[in-house]
Amino acid sequence: MKIAFIHPRYPSSDGTGATYSATQIVNGLSARGHDLCVYCPREPNKQAQNSNLELRCLTGNSNHPHTMTRVNEEILSRTNEFHEFDIVHSYLMRAMPSIAKISQEIDINTVVTLNAYGGVCAKNDLLYRDKRECDHKSTPRCLSCILQSGRNTDTNYFYETGSQVFSLRLINRGESMRQNIDVYQALSSHVKETYTHFGFKTDKIEVIPNILDERFDIDHESNFTEPIKLLYVGYLKRTKGVDRLPEIISKINKKSDRVFKLTIVGDGELRQSVEQACLEREITDIVEFTGQIPNEELPSIYAEHDIFLYPGRWNEPFGRIFLEAMAAGTPVITTNTGSVKEIIGNAGVVTKQSVTSLIEAITSVVNNDELQTHSKAAKREINAYTESTVIPQFERLYESII
Repeated sequence: MKIAFIHPRYPSSDGTGATYSATQIVNGLSARGHDLCVYCPREPNKQAQNSNLELRCLTGNSNHPHTMTRVNEEILSRTNEFHEFDIVHSYLMRAMPSIAKISQEIDINTVVTLNAYGGVCAKNDLLYRDKRECDHKSTPRCLSCILQSGRNTDTNYFYETGSQVFSLRLINRGESMRQNIDVYQALSSHVKETYTHFGFKTDKIEVIPNILDERFDIDHESNFTEPIKLLYVGYLKRTKGVDRLPEIISKINKKSDRVFKLTIVGDGELRQSVEQACLEREITDIVEFTGQIPNEELPSIYAEHDIFLYPGRWNEPFGRIFLEAMAAGTPVITTNTGSVKEIIGNAGVVTKQSVTSLIEAITSVVNNDELQTHSKAAKREINAYTESTVIPQFERLYESII
């Protein structure tokens, strides 16, 4: 197949999980013999330019100050180019208006990936005023949310607000034309259910998960003996539940006869307050803050720990961190958010949204000697996320609409 793939940045670029996931798809399809042309919103680096992929830059035809509005204009300026392809696949949700218009004008087969909530939410998190999950949208309601959110963060409020207003404009445009897109790829059943709730046709959404980064598929190194080493990896903010970590590690050591330690990998807006909470609870001797760690060093960090603990509040669209922990054979204990149950399977325990429930889950698997069982299960569960399993799902998706 000849495939035009619209990348969030460019292959081999550092960036968000979406950037890396898009690169995995591109490389996987190319390895299976498909003819790919990757459209890049940013100028590719030398590593990308030296690859076997054909790259085309989405630059030079628009000077719009809003990034995604500019990308849409750049895509539309290349409408005639897309005649040469069998499939146009955008990994950018907010390119929906331009992809829909191209599909309408030249009758090309189109796919848009729903890798988060940016297709229906200008803030991309579906948190109404940063407090509770949003369950319906309208332009006045969304504008109210945009204006009230983000006031207490370190980001430039006026810049973020303006950007989100432009994003809402794109969302509304895409909403009026979304029927022109042939099929959507959702990362999980939760993402599919969310978009269906917001008016997308369920029979147009296919669930294809993220691909495992096989660098994390290494032998587990801990022996699940004391001290039991807990690990958190991710951004340090409230939606991730990191403010719960000091209370969890403090109470579990008081409640249990076992000794527990905690490693917190990552940085973010709550780091100072979480460090202060550890100081006040006098647990700095059993909690280590590493800050951000290079991605190539993370596999061994997972493998050295006994439990990956995720106390999140927000419904993650997918959560690559779960695959990373599972690939290293590290059992997962997490709150019930998004589609985490279907992702981890028997690789750990999913529990309620409370510190008490998380503590009970940790002590239960440790006291019942279940860590080794979950570790072995994790190694089996990751087979569903390997490149050899996932890439054929994209091929079948493309074939279904050609």
